[in-house]
Amino acid sequence: MVPLLPVRIRSLVTATAMAVTAGGASAGPVGAATVEETFDTPPETRGWTVWGDGAPFAWDPVGQRLEVDWDSRRPNGFFALPLPSPLTASHDFGFAFDLTLGSHAVGVLPGQPGTFQIAAGLIRRADVLATNYSRGAIPGPRNTVEWTWFGEAGAVSASVSPVIIPSDGRLPWGYADSFVTLEPGRRHRFELSYTATDRTARLLMGVDGQAGPLLQDVVLPAGFTRFEVDAFAICNYSGAGQHPQYAGSVLARGWIDNVRLTLPDPPAPRLRPLEGGGAAFEGLAGWRYRLEASGDLARWDPVTEVRAGQSGTLELRDLRDGWFHVQAYRVVAFPP
Repeated sequence: MVPLLPVRIRSLVTATAMAVTAGGASAGPVGAATVEETFDTPPETRGWTVWGDGAPFAWDPVGQRLEVDWDSRRPNGFFALPLPSPLTASHDFGFAFDLTLGSHAVGVLPGQPGTFQIAAGLIRRADVLATNYSRGAIPGPRNTVEWTWFGEAGAVSASVSPVIIPSDGRLPWGYADSFVTLEPGRRHRFELSYTATDRTARLLMGVDGQAGPLLQDVVLPAGFTRFEVDAFAICNYSGAGQHPQYAGSVLARGWIDNVRLTLPDPPAPRLRPLEGGGAAFEGLAGWRYRLEASGDLARWDPVTEVRAGQSGTLELRDLRDGWFHVQAYRVVAFPP
């Protein structure tokens, strides 16, 4: 909250302008920079979208969950929720979700006998939609903060890890394997949190409502450059582009539910009073804004419709007719 600023509304009445507050809804109730998605109703009504191949994803209205087929034979596909603004290594953030596997198999394709990941996490749209994007190649993927699990394949043990991939895709990446097997039919809860001060991603695991095994933290290595992500997605990666010596494949079916994103606080722009009533501020593309007014700082009434934001100066004007002894303004910001 910024200090109240004096502003004159009409020609004779003094008013004040107040700071931005967070409001609205995106993928369920939003508050304190938290986004919740329980898949009770169609997720596309709350901003979820499909990028690439959408065949692996289907909303289950009976089970109120998202059905997912992880199938490395298919092209890349992402069931994604764009973020209000990009995240980098300088932000604190986190994500969590429930996963239940119905079936899982690796090494299912000739010439790709090894293991291959199932995944969910934070990605960058421009990267994953590039025509040459290959998650199984190095360098290939980039700008990724991901939960990933590999099933057992021969001498390779099953393992789970946060994986953090820099903007240029080159090694070193941030990752640390914890050797864990996921049993079909059991409900697994994963919670990843990243803190900028120590450049560390921590992953917690639960099984059927109970605490699961301890998992290794991932500390970004000294040579790690930077990352930028702008969406949360459940990811089905194609097996194309892998080195033949290490190629793997996966065919799995499961359900994702109870997604939670923990994001930095909404932006709080400095408001500037407008002559005649209202406020100007620097908006952000993707956000939506509404001007509200109050005469006593207790009751707030909308005085504009919700307006799409843009990168740059945005003006919200009070066009009401009438005389007001004192008016205060605030701007309510709605995430995408």
